[in-house]
Amino acid sequence: MENILLHTCCGICGFSATQNLEKSFNIKYYWYNPNIHLVSEYKKRLDSAKTKFTFIIDTYDWKKWFLRIKNIAYNNIERCKECYIMRLTKTAEKAKELKINNFSSTLLISPYQKHDLLKNIGEDLQKRFNVKFHYFDERKNFYKYRNQYREFGLYMQKYCGCVFSKPR
Repeated sequence: MENILLHTCCGICGFSATQNLEKSFNIKYYWYNPNIHLVSEYKKRLDSAKTKFTFIIDTYDWKKWFLRIKNIAYNNIERCKECYIMRLTKTAEKAKELKINNFSSTLLISPYQKHDLLKNIGEDLQKRFNVKFHYFDERKNFYKYRNQYREFGLYMQKYCGCVFSKPR
């Protein structure tokens, strides 16, 4: 079975993605989420996810993320696009560095994410880094495992982590 580097945004999406990906891949979990703010929210998500998965954890570079999106912070599409580019690029780079031939993201689980944008960015990065982007559409399973999330005590957040998308 081939390896895949799976960018993981949170425990619940990691759990959902694993249900199907583990049938085809040996999954290596990668945590790079500079968009998650405040620090307490970041820690809560990471600590919850670590109860189920062992991660390759990259730096929490929230300042770099804020600098990258500061001029587009209130433009939902552009802000999300930059966030996807930042996180998927780091994932593709890390996969290449680790000699893992496949990469993907648990962002593809969420019905709240922009799938066409994620797919296009992933495919562009596939060409750029010569590492295969594995697209999957598991939005239908987002709610399927809710009871198991609760059983496992996984933190079920109400927003992507970006302070600009946080419900007020």
